[in-house]
Amino acid sequence: MLDTTNTKRPVLVGVENRSIAPEPWRDGIGFRVFLGKVRQRRPKIVGSMLVGAVVAWLAGLGYNLVKVPEFSASSELLISNTTLQLSGPDAVVTQILVENSLIQSAIEMLKSSKVLERTIDRIGLENIERILPRSPWQILAYDQEPSEATRRQTALARLRSNMKVSRIGASQIISVREKALTAEDAARLTNDISGSFVQEQNDTNAVITTSAALRERIKVLGPTARIISEAAPPDRRDGPGPIITLVLAPFIGVALGFAVGLGFTLVDRRVRSAEQLASVTSVECFGYLQRIPSKGALGGFPSGAFRNGCGSSYSHVSVPSILPVLRRARAAVLERSRNVPHFVGITSYAGGGGKTTIAANWARLIASDGSRVLFVSASPGGRLASGSQASAEPQGLYEMLRGEVAASEVIRVEIQPNLDFLPSGKLVGNIDMQWYNLVQAVGARGDGFYEWIILDLPPLQTVADVRSAGQVVDDLLIVVEWGRTSESELEWALRSLGPVRDKILGTFISRSSANSGTSKRQT
Repeated sequence: MLDTTNTKRPVLVGVENRSIAPEPWRDGIGFRVFLGKVRQRRPKIVGSMLVGAVVAWLAGLGYNLVKVPEFSASSELLISNTTLQLSGPDAVVTQILVENSLIQSAIEMLKSSKVLERTIDRIGLENIERILPRSPWQILAYDQEPSEATRRQTALARLRSNMKVSRIGASQIISVREKALTAEDAARLTNDISGSFVQEQNDTNAVITTSAALRERIKVLGPTARIISEAAPPDRRDGPGPIITLVLAPFIGVALGFAVGLGFTLVDRRVRSAEQLASVTSVECFGYLQRIPSKGALGGFPSGAFRNGCGSSYSHVSVPSILPVLRRARAAVLERSRNVPHFVGITSYAGGGGKTTIAANWARLIASDGSRVLFVSASPGGRLASGSQASAEPQGLYEMLRGEVAASEVIRVEIQPNLDFLPSGKLVGNIDMQWYNLVQAVGARGDGFYEWIILDLPPLQTVADVRSAGQVVDDLLIVVEWGRTSESELEWALRSLGPVRDKILGTFISRSSANSGTSKRQT
C-alpha cells in the first residue's frame, strides 16, 4: 500500500493555519532561468541567425553593386613656431613649443573657406565637381541648372565633407586626407589643399608689415607650416573589397540574428521552461507532458489525451517519459502529508491545456498500484464520462454538495479497477460554504475506503472557484501550457489564491504536438 501508517483523515476539519509564502520569484528569475528559456527557444534563435545571415549577404551584395568606388590620399604638414630672442648684442631665431591651441587653429584653418576656395581656383570648379564623390541626395538636390555661386558653395561643402584633418598623436604634424573618385585625383586634390593652406599661412604672415626689407627679415617668425610628406595615389580603394564584404556579411548577419533572438527571449515572459516555471511559482516543476489532439473520448475520458495510450488501464502507457513525471508528483504528495485520504486538486491557468487529461491519467496511475482513488470532476460544466454512461444532464458533485442526492447515487464505481468517478453535475447558486460536504460524503463510505481524492478543479482564470475548493484540498498541482501563459498572468493568479497559494505542491508543463520539437529534458 502507498500509506503504511494508515493515518485517518478527520471529517470536517478546519483549514490548516499555514503562513502565506513570500513571493520569491521576483528575485528568483536570473541567469539560470534565462539559459533555460534560451534552450527552449533554440530553434527560433537558430532560425533568426539563418535569416540574418541571408539578409546580410544580400545587403552586402547590394552594397557592392551600388557603391561608387572612392579613394583617399593623405599628406602631412609640420606646424612650427619661431621667435626672436636677444642674448647680449646678438639676436637668435629659435623655435618655441607649439601650444595645442595653435595646432587646433591650424586644423580649423585647413577646413576654412579661404583655403578651400584657393583649391577650387587652382583645380577649377568643373574639375572639382567631376572628381569628388557625390551622394544621391546631392544628385537630386536641384531640379534646374544652379547658379555659379550655388555651385561654388556646393563644391565647398563637398570638399569639407570629404576631407579629414587630424593631429598625429601629440606631435606638431597634421594629417590631411581627401577623397576622390580616382586614386590620381585623390592625391592631386590632397596636395592642392595642403599647398593652398601653406600659401594662405604665408600670405597672412606677409601682411604684418609693409616694409619689404623688414618683411624679408621677419618672414620666418611666428607660426609657419610646411609640407613634409606629399600625397601619393593610393593602391586600393576605401572600405572592404567585394570579396571581403560577401564573406564577412553572413557572419555579421548571424551575430545580429543571434542578438535579436536573445533579445526576444529576454523580453518574452511566456513560460517555456521548467526552470522559469519553478522560479515564478517557487515550487517544484515535475516535468513536461506532451499533449496530442484526439478526435474522441477514450476509455471514458475526454479527448485531448496525452501520448500514453489512454485505454482501459494505465499499464498500457507507451511513452516512458510520462510515467516518471506523474510518479514524481505522487511521491511529492506522500512526502508532504500522511493524511488519508489525500485530497489533491489539479488546476491550470486557462482551459484547454490538458489539465483534465493529466488529472485522469494520474488517477489511473495511482489506481493501477492498488490504491482506492476517487476522481472528482469539480470543474463547472466539465464532463468526464462518455458513451453509454453519459447522459444529457448527469447529476454529480454539485447536487451532492447541495444535499440533493447521496454520494452513492452519483459516484460511478469501478470505471477502472480501484478507480471511482464523481461527475461534476450542474452548478446552481453559490457552493463556497458547502465543500466540506464532500469530506463528509467520502467519510460516510467508511474509514479508509478511499486513499486518494483527486479533484479536477476549474482553471485559475476563475480563481474564486479554485480558492473556494481549496478549503478541502491538502495539495494543489498546477498545469501550465507551454508558450501560452505569461509570467505576469501566472503571478496574478497566484496572488489571487490567497492562503490557498501555500498549498501549491508542484507544477507540470503541458505541450501540444505543435511544439514537440522542443527539448524533452525533465527537471
